Amino acid sequence: MVQEQNIRDGTAVQTVSPDILLLANTKTKSIRVASDEAGKTDRFDKINLETPPFLQISTINNVENFVSNYFRQGKDKDPTDFRLFRAPIADVKEAAPFLRELFKENPSKEIQDFVRRYEVKQVSNNVNNQVSKNESINHLKQNKMSTIEETKTMTAPAANASQYRYNEALINWEQLKQCGLSRDYLEKRGLLDGMLKGYKTNELVPVRLNFGSAVLATDARLSFRQAPDGQVALMMHGMRREPELNKPYFGHIFSDEDRKNLKETGNMGRTAMMLPQGGNEKIPYIISVDRLTNEVVGFPAEKAYIPDAVSGVKLSDYEKEQLREGKAIFVEGMTSKKGEDFNAHLQLNADRRGVEYIFPKDGQFNRESIGGVELTKKQLEDFNSGKAIFLEDMKKRNGETFSSFIKLDCNGNTQYTRYNPDSPEGAREIYIPKEICGARLTHEDKETLRTGKPIFLYDMVNRKGEEFSSFVKIDTETGAIQYARTEDGFNEKPAYKVPHEVWGVALNTKERADLQDGRAIHIADMTGVNGQKFSSWMKVNERMGQLVFYPENPDKPRQSAGQSESVPAARQESKQQSDRDTKKQEKETKKPASRRKIS
Repeated sequence: MVQEQNIRDGTAVQTVSPDILLLANTKTKSIRVASDEAGKTDRFDKINLETPPFLQISTINNVENFVSNYFRQGKDKDPTDFRLFRAPIADVKEAAPFLRELFKENPSKEIQDFVRRYEVKQVSNNVNNQVSKNESINHLKQNKMSTIEETKTMTAPAANASQYRYNEALINWEQLKQCGLSRDYLEKRGLLDGMLKGYKTNELVPVRLNFGSAVLATDARLSFRQAPDGQVALMMHGMRREPELNKPYFGHIFSDEDRKNLKETGNMGRTAMMLPQGGNEKIPYIISVDRLTNEVVGFPAEKAYIPDAVSGVKLSDYEKEQLREGKAIFVEGMTSKKGEDFNAHLQLNADRRGVEYIFPKDGQFNRESIGGVELTKKQLEDFNSGKAIFLEDMKKRNGETFSSFIKLDCNGNTQYTRYNPDSPEGAREIYIPKEICGARLTHEDKETLRTGKPIFLYDMVNRKGEEFSSFVKIDTETGAIQYARTEDGFNEKPAYKVPHEVWGVALNTKERADLQDGRAIHIADMTGVNGQKFSSWMKVNERMGQLVFYPENPDKPRQSAGQSESVPAARQESKQQSDRDTKKQEKETKKPASRRKIS
């Protein structure tokens, strides 16, 4: 550092070295240096630091003039695309070997110290805190950044200012209820924390959208995204039959090799130059396939996290660069959590935004454990060969434990079931839990449930924390747990409650009683969605639990389908009047046209 100081120790001393102004372009990943007050810049790596031909900052006016002129030269220049540094020449010379690390997510300590001391932070690349050119210049006036005034007491930015990407106060939870989701539900499943940090859920979530005239029920991965109005909106990443690799992905056309790699390993194996949203210059992207949904995912290669070491093996700079280019590298001698040595390929995955393991002979599953339960070598072999395995006492993110049969489907997605999918239909192997709603099961209880017979359990606790007792039965095909108040009440459904009014017509006592008893009735002069009057037969469908409308009497025997059907007396008069009006109209239609006498 200046006068025998090193930039590693952060010691503050008075400097006599002239200051210069550096510009780090976060889009082009290039570093330039201010050349003169007219706004010109030179490439930093071409500059002779011993006899520098660039602007030396002596007063704040030099900085103000340069910044003003520089951004005036082109409309495409945005101050939020740059990081500005005002620092002594001597310190810049010593920091030069580390300056390329400005564009990495995890720069070395040397460059972190340099940034902390000399960066003009308000001009950093922060999309959520855009600043104008005038604001940038005003900040330079207020923050002169002179190293004469620098001291060791200068505080670094708070490391834990906010670990979340999205502010929960901007989420409209009432709207999310329309999707069958709630904050409590996401939190209990251990999904909310990751979503607030900007990640997709690591599992599929059932979603039900009711549009009134249409209902959509599906499984999807969920994530948050900032909407233009500032609110945090819900993104649903639905399942696809297969990834769309025959269509361009944001301008990138997949080659045959790209498609082959994506189908076999889930990663493209190279980077693609694509234009980021709101950007004007293409940058390298990593492209992968979401193995849960088959969605094609892209992520900027420079933002992907690459650790210094993986499973105890330190990565060289060359290996990191290979990973950053989307390539797979083979690493030997890694150590698992069990202390066992293993070898695997490493590759960047866009969906995970970081490095993943690619094991030999299989590119679908690359973890050594599921839900905190370590897989044995035999389980891993069976799992990757397409067989179902059973894991007990896995843990969700919220700390809850569960057990399940697990199997990879044809797309490499992990399926969790209470029954063994490899067992034959009619003789399913099902999982009997150790307890149900907090009530422990005895050996006799488990054997009874395994045969499909019910048992009675006391002192169970529901999700609301309320105690209850009930008959319990397990479906021998699906393993689903069922509850009933009586021993033979598992197939009972709540009786449908007939409404007092249907499409604007009030039902009388007899009509409601007929419907409740399962008989069909006919109602006229109902008002449809568009205001049009209509008439219809209706009957309660107990299985569906709703009123069903029919064009004809559903209670009428089929053999008399051609016979006329009498309408209930309460509605007979309106039908007769309608018939009279129809006949009158037909009679007038049949009248011959008036004849003219031709002279």
